[in-house]
Amino acid sequence: MIKIPYCFKRLFLTFAALFTLFNATAQYILTGSIKDTQQHPISYCSIGIKNSRVATVAGEDGSFKLVIPDSLAGSSVTFSAIGFMDRQVQQNELKPGIVVTLKEKIFDMAEVLIKGTKLKERIVGQQSRPMITFSKMFDKNVPSIEQGNIFEIYNRTVLKAYNFYIMPSSRFSAITLKLNVYTVKNNLPDSNVLRKNITYRTTTTGWQHIDLAAHQLNFDGLDKIAVTLQLVTYVPDSSNNFVFGVSAKKTVAKDLLFRYQSQGNWESNAGTFIANLDLKYSKEADKPGLAEKPLTVEKPEITALTNYYRYKQAAQQSGYGKNKNGKYIDLGDARIYTEEYGKGEPLVLLHGNNGSIADFYQQIPVFAKHFRVIAIDTRGQGRSTDLSSGAYSYDGFANDLYKVLTAMELKKVNIVGWSDGGNTALSFNITHPELVNNIVTIGSNLDPSGVADSLLTAFSNQLKAQSPPKNSHLISLILEQPHITTKQLQQIANPVLVIAGSDDVIKPAHTRLIAANISKSQLQIIPNATHYVPFEKPDDLNKVILDFLSPPINK
Repeated sequence: MIKIPYCFKRLFLTFAALFTLFNATAQYILTGSIKDTQQHPISYCSIGIKNSRVATVAGEDGSFKLVIPDSLAGSSVTFSAIGFMDRQVQQNELKPGIVVTLKEKIFDMAEVLIKGTKLKERIVGQQSRPMITFSKMFDKNVPSIEQGNIFEIYNRTVLKAYNFYIMPSSRFSAITLKLNVYTVKNNLPDSNVLRKNITYRTTTTGWQHIDLAAHQLNFDGLDKIAVTLQLVTYVPDSSNNFVFGVSAKKTVAKDLLFRYQSQGNWESNAGTFIANLDLKYSKEADKPGLAEKPLTVEKPEITALTNYYRYKQAAQQSGYGKNKNGKYIDLGDARIYTEEYGKGEPLVLLHGNNGSIADFYQQIPVFAKHFRVIAIDTRGQGRSTDLSSGAYSYDGFANDLYKVLTAMELKKVNIVGWSDGGNTALSFNITHPELVNNIVTIGSNLDPSGVADSLLTAFSNQLKAQSPPKNSHLISLILEQPHITTKQLQQIANPVLVIAGSDDVIKPAHTRLIAANISKSQLQIIPNATHYVPFEKPDDLNKVILDFLSPPINK
């Protein structure tokens, strides 16, 4: 046996490693752009090699970069864009800087227009997010990944909106998604029915809302459609991290759709995405079988929760709650964040549970024309901090408010409190009547029995879960407090406007009980509104509040 010197062995292994590395990374980078026959750029064209994971998505300007490994050097590349005919380009035609021209697709079917019929409305799909969810995360290195669900629809359907939930653990500064809608064949997506790209950009996690009304997505004769999302571009967060996924929950049915690229095959996995379609349909086209299935939960409090996240996104983008002129007031065991707008008599705004100043984004600019608006982030919420270890209470929040007003040297104020803020306002009014001019409560309660039983059950189940939510102290507050008696209400001598939505989670009898026990109260029920009146009916609410506050101020 011939012995090979160690130095030659080492040299041989080094060459072998370099050879392996070279072959593993050998690749061809194809760059170019996609244009129509008029030489206008085509945005977000899907580009890839069939039955492989080699794919990309062109940018908004039609430019693209596709990395092709040597192992697929002889393969043709397929270009697919919504509203255009697919085109396959052979490998020998692929050159750096190539301009690929696509022909517009000619649609044989005329647009389906549903006219002359009164349409019913319904939400189809998942409207609430369970405590335990998972996600098949999008891969930043595979920009062509597509995920979605199949939805049952009616024979005549108009899509109003698509709502979905981004995992709170996602990390990004911004993402742009492309929405696709397909017919369904063999329970998998088949043909894309869109004629134009639908893109959506967001900077937030949680519930997302894509308005589809302007796209006139009307369907006639289909019983199912598939709706998917494709990651187009992203901006990592400030730490250069990127993590993105859509929440899903476990189910026996294989409703999760996934494919690596538009030229690849669809996979279906067990589970369903936390997503839903807001649609309209004609009464004549009701399908008995569909109507009997639990496609939607029509309880007002659950439907309101879906809309809540859409409004929260708008609130976060409004700029309120993060004003450079905002100030902190140090209370020792907490720092309370405040913002001021306008001039005149002080008007304090107190937000609801787990909220912030931004929640009044549709009230602040209106009220600031008449008052010195003082918006406050409650302890441990918004930008306010909390160093205490005790449980939260509305009496404690009222004491915080007293310290804030004392620090600001305010002698008399008006207060508008929404939900928890309204409970705090009542508590403050009882303990410090000398500081109150008028108060307005929106969706307030005297004790937990005034809240819808279904909502209390849902919150209770969250606390019993194996992994309780981070805001469990705020959920406990709802379940255990307040404890305001009718006798205490009868001590309030100043005017109080009691407001609630017609479909509020606060029981109607409870709202009337509050108004009935305050001598100078006014009761206002806002029609077609839930607990989120300031979000849903800002114009109606603002007018009612200004009409209530103005007479005493102008005297």
